[in-house]
Amino acid sequence: MTGGPMLTLLSKATRSTVDWDGLSRRILDQSAQPCWVVDRDLVTIGVNPALCAMLGYRAGELVGTHLLAYVADDSRGILERQASLRDLTPHRSYDVTLMRSDGTPLRVIFNESRLEGDPDPDGGAAPGSCIFVTDITRRHEEEEQRALRVDQLADTVARMNRFLGQICQELKDPLSAILGATQMISSDVACDLADGGQGQGTARLGAYAALCSDAGRQMMRTIENLSLWSRLQLNQVPLDLRAYELGGLLQDVLEELEPRARARDILIVNRIFATPVLGDLSALNTVLKHLIENAVRFSPSGSIVMLSATLADGRVTVRVQDNGLGIPEELQPYLFRIDLHHAAPGADGEVGSGLGLLICRALVERMGGGIRIYSKPGGGTAVTVTLTQGV
Repeated sequence: MTGGPMLTLLSKATRSTVDWDGLSRRILDQSAQPCWVVDRDLVTIGVNPALCAMLGYRAGELVGTHLLAYVADDSRGILERQASLRDLTPHRSYDVTLMRSDGTPLRVIFNESRLEGDPDPDGGAAPGSCIFVTDITRRHEEEEQRALRVDQLADTVARMNRFLGQICQELKDPLSAILGATQMISSDVACDLADGGQGQGTARLGAYAALCSDAGRQMMRTIENLSLWSRLQLNQVPLDLRAYELGGLLQDVLEELEPRARARDILIVNRIFATPVLGDLSALNTVLKHLIENAVRFSPSGSIVMLSATLADGRVTVRVQDNGLGIPEELQPYLFRIDLHHAAPGADGEVGSGLGLLICRALVERMGGGIRIYSKPGGGTAVTVTLTQGV
């Protein structure tokens, strides 16, 4: 929209002279902020030089013309609604888009106040309004750019997570084949030794196969964690909350972890039995496995990992306590942050991805619970998970 052609189509209305009070005149003469005075029909009565400079018009071009001549089409409805509220609300503030004489849009705030003057002989209402205009074009553009960047970032993160999920799936298949091959080698070596084979080459082959198998399992755990984490970020992990008996779930988890604990001479003491909780079966298994596996990894040989639970006020608090070295105080604030890598080596030197606690927190929170860590360097670590008691 350009100012010139618009003004040629709008004839200046002949208005009766309004006796504005001295305050309104002083506002126009003295205000450094762009100011617009209009009558009840939104016809311009007065403007100050700051408004003329903002819009690129002379005062004579503005006075006597309708305010809607300078408002963008998408703001006309806003202005008309605000005008209808004039007699109900004497002071209002709202955003509109104005058009300069060169067609440039300006995003502004109208701070409008009803003028108190000689009443209209027909309606007895106030004669018009004084509108102070604040240019927020730059701020509006910055907010739009910020919103656009947020949307772009969210889209980028979503695409990265989808890509990560695809990579994890593509890595799992060949790694599964490698693990299968190393298992077959180990089985063949065991059979050969059982049949009396004493060659050093056979023994070394078995040791190499065991190393490959351990490394492969560690890689598989990392890939599975990455895959689960990416699906959690994309909200692609549906949960089916039901009541489960926690003691029964723990038996399956402990059977899987017992061989590793026994190999490091670590005793897992389970004091959780008939404890019903509300949760998702897969999520509960994942959380319990991660927490107990971490406790075993960071516990010194010959120590105890204690599992316990308490019920209070309809909530179940599960506690996993180890007697490891504890977590340094400077690392504790960052345990649930993904932007800083804080994974420490376990008692046998194995280093995790650091995703385990993040996955546990995400799953626990989606089950309506919370997770906390209590640790003292040299005094072990306790992780508590609080969930709703099952019925």
